[in-house]
This record gives sequence, structure tokens and C-alpha cells, in this order.
Amino acid sequence: MSYAPEPSCVTMHPTDEKPFLEHLEDLRWMIFKALASLALAAVVGFVETKPILGLLLDPLKKAGEDPAKILRFLGVVDPFSVQLQISLLTGIVLSLPAILYFVGEFLLPALTATEKRAVLPIFSVGAFLFLLGGFFSYAGLLPQTLRFFVQYSHNLGVETQWTLPNYLDFVIQMVVGFGLAFELPLVVVLLTYFGILRAELLRRYRRHAIVVILVAAACITPTSDPFTLFLLAAPMYLLYEISVWIALGIERKRNRQPSPSEPSPLLTPDLKGEKPAP
Repeated sequence: MSYAPEPSCVTMHPTDEKPFLEHLEDLRWMIFKALASLALAAVVGFVETKPILGLLLDPLKKAGEDPAKILRFLGVVDPFSVQLQISLLTGIVLSLPAILYFVGEFLLPALTATEKRAVLPIFSVGAFLFLLGGFFSYAGLLPQTLRFFVQYSHNLGVETQWTLPNYLDFVIQMVVGFGLAFELPLVVVLLTYFGILRAELLRRYRRHAIVVILVAAACITPTSDPFTLFLLAAPMYLLYEISVWIALGIERKRNRQPSPSEPSPLLTPDLKGEKPAP
């Protein structure tokens, strides 16, 4: 007696993975769109150089100084170089949201559902912290720092004369440096969340962290004077202490949650009273 073969219980699904060449094509278009947005934003910065330059000169005005009396051009092509520098900086700032969107559009298909939900909050918090650090430097520290150096020159009996490229380099490095320094809490939170760092480790090596902060501040600051170093190192250490407390909160919240490997006693069957099946 013959039996008809049973249909297979395994259903074959077509794979959703793209071939390697299609990934390269997506990467090529992502780079092209990012560069195109950067170029368009840079053109806007090149056309609107004068008002943007006015924003960069505002900290010097708040320090009580006249930019026309302090700043000079020494090179023949310095005006054109400054305009290119401002246009490139404006292009990076204006096109950054679009570039992040294109990068996310390229990476999101490879992420899990949990990772996709975490992308937007991480980018939002990171952008907020960077803007907060940049604004703190631009509106609060830069005028005080410039006033300090102008007064320092006067105390030495020397007239203050800076070149405009040197001044712009100083302002941009200060703003970007503080923006990057304010990302420290986000980095610590992510490392703690993934179990790479522990709050106890951060507290135990606090002295080592101070040394690392001083070295990082020395690398970020555009000058080697102790005054500017302290202005960056002090907020970074305060952010480090805030990061320690945030890491403690994450660990306490994680410890209060039951481990998925340990089933609840209410869900565990009582096998003592069960009799073996006949």
C-alpha cells in the first residue's frame, strides 16, 4: 500500500537581502546626494558671506572691541580664503541634517526594530548637546576670553592686532570644541546602556578621567594658555560627573527589572505533585 508523500512543512521565503552590487549602488547615491547638499549649502554661504561674518565677529563686539581696528588682512589672497572658509563652514552646518538623513536612509534597513526606534532620540539628543555646547561657547565664553586676551596685551603695553583668518580659526575651534565636549554625557550613557562601562568604574577612575579631560581639552583648544584650557576642562569635568549620575540611574533601573533568563515563580509549574504519565 502506497502513501502519498506529505507536503513539506518548511515554506521557502524569498530572501530580502540585496546583492553586494546593489549595496554599492546605494552607497554611491548616498555619497552623491550628501556632496550635492553640501555644495548647495556652500554656495549659499559664499553668497551670504557678509552677514555670516558679522555673526562670527559679534563675540569681539561683545568684548568691547571694534573689529575694524583690531583685525587685519596680511596676505594678498586672504579675503578670498576667508570667504571660502566661511562658505565651507556654512555648507557643513546647513547640510548636516540632510547628510544625516541620507546616512540614516542608507543604514536603517540593516537595523533591528529596537535600533530603529533608538536612532531618532540619539541623533536628537546629540544635536541638542552639540548646539548647547556651541552656544555656551559663542555667547558666554568667547566674549570673556577675547576680552581677557585684549586686556592682557594692554597690560604688556602692546597694541592688539590680529589677522582675520587667525581670529576665525580661534572662534570656530572654540565653538566646535565645546560642541564636541558636550557630547560626553551621550557617549557615557550609550556605553553604559550597552554594558561596556559601569558607574562604579567611572567613580573609581575619577582621577584618571581628570587627566584624560585635561589632555582632551589641550587638544581641542586652539591655544596653549591655561586660561582657555581651564574654560574647557571645567565644563567637561562637570559633564563627567553628570554622566556618572546618569550611569548610576541606568544601572539601578536595569537592576530593578527581572532578568529574562529567570522565570517568575508564579509562572513556574509545580512538578513535585505531578505523577508520571502511564
